[in-house]
Amino acid sequence: MGTRLRNRSGPSPGQDTDNEDDVVPPILYAVQYFDSAGKMINTRTSPTPIDLDQTSPSSTTTKKKPILEIRTRVTAPSSSTKSTRAPPATSSPPLPAPAADDAFSDMDYCGDDYDNRPRGAPGHPSRAEMVIHSPHLCAALSAVVGYYGGFTAAAEGITVEAPYQVLFHHREELRAYKDAQPAAHDAAYAATTVEHVDVLLGFLEGEFAERLEGEKARWENPGGGMATYENFWMLLRPGGVVYKEKEGEWRAYVVSDVRENDPGGQGGKEGYVVGYWEIAYRKGSLRRRQRTTTVRPWNGERRVDELPVVPARFVPGGEQAMAERQIELGKQYWELAKQPAYREYDGLMTARDGRPTGNVTQMTGRVIVDCEGYERFRDGPESGLYPPRRNYPGNRRPSADTVPQTLPRCPCKACTKAQLPPIPGPFAAFDNLKPTKSPLPPNAALYLHVLTTTVPAFLLPQRTWGIIHLPGLAPVRPDLDAFRQLVLDPSIKLTVRALISKFTPSTPTVTPWPSDFIKSKGEGRIFLLHGPPGVGKTCTAECIAELTHRPLLALTSGDISTTPSALSVERSLSYFLALGERFGALVLLDEADVYLEARRTRDLHRNGLVSMFLRALEYYRGVLFLTTNRVEAFDSAFTSRIHVALRYRALRDADRARIWGLNIERLERESAGRVTVPEGTRRMVTEGEEVRGLRWNGREIRNALQTAVALAESMAEERGEGDKVVVGEGCVRAVVVMSRGFKEYLGRGKGKEGVVVGAEEEESDVDDVETPEFQKEVEVVMMRAREDDSDGEDGYES
Repeated sequence: MGTRLRNRSGPSPGQDTDNEDDVVPPILYAVQYFDSAGKMINTRTSPTPIDLDQTSPSSTTTKKKPILEIRTRVTAPSSSTKSTRAPPATSSPPLPAPAADDAFSDMDYCGDDYDNRPRGAPGHPSRAEMVIHSPHLCAALSAVVGYYGGFTAAAEGITVEAPYQVLFHHREELRAYKDAQPAAHDAAYAATTVEHVDVLLGFLEGEFAERLEGEKARWENPGGGMATYENFWMLLRPGGVVYKEKEGEWRAYVVSDVRENDPGGQGGKEGYVVGYWEIAYRKGSLRRRQRTTTVRPWNGERRVDELPVVPARFVPGGEQAMAERQIELGKQYWELAKQPAYREYDGLMTARDGRPTGNVTQMTGRVIVDCEGYERFRDGPESGLYPPRRNYPGNRRPSADTVPQTLPRCPCKACTKAQLPPIPGPFAAFDNLKPTKSPLPPNAALYLHVLTTTVPAFLLPQRTWGIIHLPGLAPVRPDLDAFRQLVLDPSIKLTVRALISKFTPSTPTVTPWPSDFIKSKGEGRIFLLHGPPGVGKTCTAECIAELTHRPLLALTSGDISTTPSALSVERSLSYFLALGERFGALVLLDEADVYLEARRTRDLHRNGLVSMFLRALEYYRGVLFLTTNRVEAFDSAFTSRIHVALRYRALRDADRARIWGLNIERLERESAGRVTVPEGTRRMVTEGEEVRGLRWNGREIRNALQTAVALAESMAEERGEGDKVVVGEGCVRAVVVMSRGFKEYLGRGKGKEGVVVGAEEEESDVDDVETPEFQKEVEVVMMRAREDDSDGEDGYES
């Protein structure tokens, strides 16, 4: 007669207690029944798999432990929670506590003539789980399983949920462990371990042999590895490397865990949740950054390299080639994390100011890669110099798990007593490395392999922070000819070069202005460049930056502040000057007269703004360039802060001719012969009165040449000759006509002294300029340009 499932602390009255010689199957199958409240009401057992639809199962009654127990939990629906069986006549009396080493001391298994399964609607079977009772097998698993999310080593009673991922992934390690057990194991212990490991391997063989054979055939598909959803987890072993494509770049990660998303616990398919991590800079150290992604179910087969995560062996381009590439990028990141670095960049930007941009944008220009500075300054002037911001809720990521620092070992008494020295594991010293102080970990190849391939940088053209990709970085190639080609008074060039040469760094890395550069205050270098527009003031600062190999932080009044608040201006100015000191950059403030205009008795706000600006400049340690074309408006107190004041005179015809020549020379050189400027066009722009009469400044000359080139390119494309562009006289003449009309319009507007032009007057002026006669003149010039271009005329008479 069967017995009820109940707690056992000792023998019940009238029960046979001599069961020590009972035969226990190596693998015991059990089905546990629970009511809807979670209370267990029955258990069925068998040495063979149990058919859940069978109403009269055979059961085994024993107190001995099997090696493995395969349990399935069945929960009755809420409408069938009430059992129809009769209650027992008497309850069991209190019993003594069970022996501590008896794994089954807390329950009996029911007999074969007693079925306590609830009647009515069938139950809901949950996923099966394996309970490993064998201490030998538990010790073997603990000795071979190192890093595996969700697995916890134990002396006995290890539970593994189907489909037994950790066991499947360590089949070969268990097979090798049988013949390479620790020397501390005696012969009897080793033999029992071999026997129990063989039982587990036999179970796994029966469970996976057929599935694995079919899946391997898919993996080896000549047209590209394929996989089924049900067995994709076989390729995702925790501790292994996977790749994920993001913004067109493959990034490497280490798998931490894989679980099937089954919130109801009823075997529902909602996708694999794959946990993985990479290593990135955070709070002064390189730390593991945990992420998760969901692999949605699919029917049939799919290419592995098209899935959200791609195991290393299936990554496009080949596993070895991709690993070598990622390691090289990792070496680059390791060096960049040590200190700010000045680089050229051409690639994608995935975030700005620490916030997602919403879309991926292309960025080309020079940047300062600075991991530490990004965390301090990324919020801009409002908080870059103050306590760090709080994290946005959307930025929160799952916390990283714990990786073992040593290889796993057998936890049996004999091995523990032997006190063998620990052996570093593959992830030893992976956490919290300081790149400026710490050496690379022992497994440097894997560490460099999974360093992130995105890095924070200050984008000099935009004067903001962003996240960029390592493959787009390149060393800065300074234009050493820029200063030589600068059209400037020779005495000014000589003075500037002599004063700035001492600031050229001896190494190609970013060199901050030294802390002893200023003993107290007033030791910085402030250059004032003043003169009419377009004579080379801004270009001078740009050329000096090229000459000294230092970054140029070019600011406008809009960068400093768009509001008249003195506090806002002070924060912005302090923010950018702090960046200039950190990067060792030359700071250029264009149109500085906006903030340095002379103070007035009745304008307290203006006075406070100027005083604040003067105080900030007083303590700046670095090189600062100020440009203005209204130096007479400067406050008199500022003159004592200026170290070098350089006056730029208006351009002469000879200066303009040289600027034209240099621009044309650069155009032809950088276009590699695609764009040419005939001799006749050269004489026209350097000697012709219609061009000279416009008295263009340097900036206007550059813009005019660019416009003429654009017209020539359009004409070449019309002829189907886009690979050969000739900038003829007609293209320049068209630009001259348009520029002359615009200047005449501006001249008439300035002639109305003391009159504020209203909307109607302004509109009438535009109509006066864009008259039919003017439009006709432009059309005639463009027609002549096309005719000249098609005839190949190259002559010009001055």
